Amino acid sequence: MDSFSKKRPSFDEFKVWFMDEVQRYTKTNYDNTYLPWTSIGSDETREDIVESFMQVLEKRFGFRPVIEERLSTMNGAIESVVIRIYHVFSTMFLVDHINEKMYGQRSKK
Repeated sequence: MDSFSKKRPSFDEFKVWFMDEVQRYTKTNYDNTYLPWTSIGSDETREDIVESFMQVLEKRFGFRPVIEERLSTMNGAIESVVIRIYHVFSTMFLVDHINEKMYGQRSKK
């Protein structure tokens, strides 16, 4: 997996990527990430935004965050959804980075 030759994105970068997907699906440029998430299109549109964003992450980093809850119906601001995804993404990124280092050290022995 090549994802760990890459640097983990900052939260601000991550948020911009997410908002790019929001704009792509809604054809609206939302500058305020504190708007209610449920005000962004329908449940189906929000589900499509989340799925598309997960695909973006998978293409860029070789994995996608695993989130059990349905984010399309999550209460809170758009920023809250981004935070939730970023938290899981960052945790998985760190775990995979540690695994890569451990397996890399084992293969050198």
